[in-house]
Order: sequence, then C-alpha cells, then structure tokens
Amino acid sequence: MALTRLAREAADLQNEPFQAGTAAPVDGNDPRQWAGHIAGPPNTPYEQEKFYFTIVFPENYPLKPFTLTFTTPISHPNISEDGEAHLAELREDNWCPAFRVRSILVSLQAMLSDPHLDDEASDSAAERLESKVKSGENGVSSDAKRHVEPTHHGRRIGGKKYGMDVSRPEYEEYKTLASGAERDKFFVENADIVRDV
Repeated sequence: MALTRLAREAADLQNEPFQAGTAAPVDGNDPRQWAGHIAGPPNTPYEQEKFYFTIVFPENYPLKPFTLTFTTPISHPNISEDGEAHLAELREDNWCPAFRVRSILVSLQAMLSDPHLDDEASDSAAERLESKVKSGENGVSSDAKRHVEPTHHGRRIGGKKYGMDVSRPEYEEYKTLASGAERDKFFVENADIVRDV
C-alpha cells in the first residue's frame, strides 16, 4: 500500500508541479527517501530564498506521518535546531491518511508565513536565539548569514500567546524587566503576534 501510494504521489507532483516547491524520491532504490525544496513566501523574511529538505516515510505510510527535515539552515519557531519541521499536520495525533506531500507543502509554506507560537519548538527556538543574543552572537550561523532571523519569543497570558520579534529594539527593554507582571504587561502592549491558546 505504501509504495503504491508513494508512486502515485510522486507522479502527481511531477505531472502537476506545486509552484512554490517540489519533492520527489531521491533515487529508485529507496522510494521512502525523498528530497525537495520550498520557496520562501512573499512578504516574509524568507522571500526569494529556497529551503531544501528531506522526507523520510515510515513503512506504514500513509497510516503514520512522514518526517520532514530541513537541510538548509533556517531559523523559525516551528523548526527544531536539527531542522525538523514541527507542523501540526505531521504530529501523530493530528495526522490523517488523506494528507499528501502536496498538502504538507502547502502547510509548510503557510507555516513560514505565520509561525505558530503554541508548541515546544517555538519555545526552544526562542530560548536558543535569546541565548545567542546574550552571548553576543547575532543568531545566524556562519554558513547561513544570508538568511534572516525571524524568530519570535512568546509568552502565554490570559488564554492568549503573545509573540515578539527578538530583533526589535523593544526586546532589549523586555529583557531588563524583572517581574513576571511587568513582562506580561510589556508583551500585551508590544506584541506583534497574538494567538488564542
């Protein structure tokens, strides 16, 4: 079942390409190993960039989700330090066998446009970047200097998650605040991303 489904999905993507990216088997010997890329969405820090990734399908695909890992360095709240994409659709509890590689590519591009600040990847990405800022690093690895750092730091306050771009000057002021109440007030007044939790 898995190999038939994978062959059909590969043919569909070849016959009707996804305009903002692509994915296909790496070679004929292992149809469960794919590679591809996604274009950075317009009007985002990722615009005019291509981000390459690998896909590994489990043996029981499509009953279980695949793993998508970026090989191009990218800083994003929903992408782990190792490059693994933390898409809601790829979590086992949200996965549906009707999802296809094409639909995940659509979700992936949407995620690049609109980070989700309510997951563990978001929190760890913010912590990593905050640590780099404190140590004097600019948050961009030497082999990825051309990529913009859009990572946000988030706080949950009263049933909402507030996010702030750590590159904004206001974020320096936030770091000087000592109490949680002051930090909450600061986020409510200065946040640029707000989500219901």
